[in-house]
Amino acid sequence: MWGSVHAQDRVHLFPDDQLVFRDMLAHVEHNVVRLGPSWSGEVAYTLHADNMWEETHLHLGYSTSALDIAYTVREGKLCLGDSRFSDGILYTYHDGSIFIGDSTFPLDVAYTLREEVPAFPSPSGAPVWGIYKEASRSWTDRVAVMEGLASPAQIFGLLAAAGLL
Repeated sequence: MWGSVHAQDRVHLFPDDQLVFRDMLAHVEHNVVRLGPSWSGEVAYTLHADNMWEETHLHLGYSTSALDIAYTVREGKLCLGDSRFSDGILYTYHDGSIFIGDSTFPLDVAYTLREEVPAFPSPSGAPVWGIYKEASRSWTDRVAVMEGLASPAQIFGLLAAAGLL
């Protein structure tokens, strides 16, 4: 499910499973995370894979400058800036859950992703994932719905753009 930075060309983040295009919170396309549904929307982050170090940088805005690195994703961990210290790890993605810090302990789950059957199926046939608070399975604890296959860097970029991280 979660491959490289190019997991799927376009991934959408919606507030609910109605998948209404005009209500889209953010989307990632061609490694650019934009707010809203438009291809000309505000650029929140640019994803840049550094294959030499096997990490992906999330640059602020439309940039790939080292001066604009907001986050780095390495080994499923979202790090502040380009930090290589354990205290710079903000979140860890592991087996469909996002944990706080450098933890995979069940009490540290911030969000859980679960594949869902949407109220209205995606016209593209892309899978739909509910994003839930902590380890909840209740629809009242769902904070967003993601349409498409995404890498950890894309997931972190979309959630950060939507203000959920």
